[in-house]
Amino acid sequence: MDFGLMFPDIRDKQETTLKQCQAVMLRMFKIFDFLCKKYNIKYFLTGGSLIGAVRHQGFIPWDDDLDIGMTRAEFDKFLELVVPELPNDIFFQSTDTDKYYPQLDFVDARLRDKYSSYTKIGTPNNKCHEGLMLDIFIFDRAFLPSNFLIITQNIVLKKIFGKKRASILKWLEKKFSWAFIYCSNYMQSYGFLKLGTYIRPDEFEELLRVKFEDSEALIPKGYDSYLKRQYNDYMKLPPVEKRKSPHNVIPDPFKPCEHSEILFWNDRK
Repeated sequence: MDFGLMFPDIRDKQETTLKQCQAVMLRMFKIFDFLCKKYNIKYFLTGGSLIGAVRHQGFIPWDDDLDIGMTRAEFDKFLELVVPELPNDIFFQSTDTDKYYPQLDFVDARLRDKYSSYTKIGTPNNKCHEGLMLDIFIFDRAFLPSNFLIITQNIVLKKIFGKKRASILKWLEKKFSWAFIYCSNYMQSYGFLKLGTYIRPDEFEELLRVKFEDSEALIPKGYDSYLKRQYNDYMKLPPVEKRKSPHNVIPDPFKPCEHSEILFWNDRK
């Protein structure tokens, strides 16, 4: 499958660095979406990317990453079927593929562009791959009815079981077929207590395919209640001074990071 022909890399055709970075992420997303559609794998945009799809029909204009959610069962299918078919210029990052990736980081896995990099402002970069990215959040069944209890559960599982946390959650899911809500590994800090960062089964049982830039993406049918729980009036633009990336990084679409899984833009065919 020639992804170079199907989804050409047009980062060098864009006028600004941010647009170049968004072109990189959009291409990765198109490949991700194509392969998920091929294997009937369900995902949905989440976080700022979901707001972008609903409010802007694409990226939030100042955003420099892309957020995707899927259940544990769908992620297992993704690992088996999609990851082996990713093109050579995309690195699938997890604790299994990148020994420097922080164990049980807030983001379970990422797709990384091999030609590019983020440079952290004020702190040294990790040794892990730092290419431009698509974040993949795994939403596990939560058997506890509040953010406080879910965060406590995640902290305990992380401390006691480490990388085996996923196995424990899978075991719980087999033992108990019901679930109050689904939540992602992102909820590992009590700083998230004020955010309703969980999603109810009825909110994502049905997915909608909507416009995203010059492509399409899946979003939960219940996106309105899900986003209002987290962001209140999510359709209202923030003040001008807050219209900037929250990630405290400088992205570079043409300079790779210092990981072993990199490529150089000038060497491409």
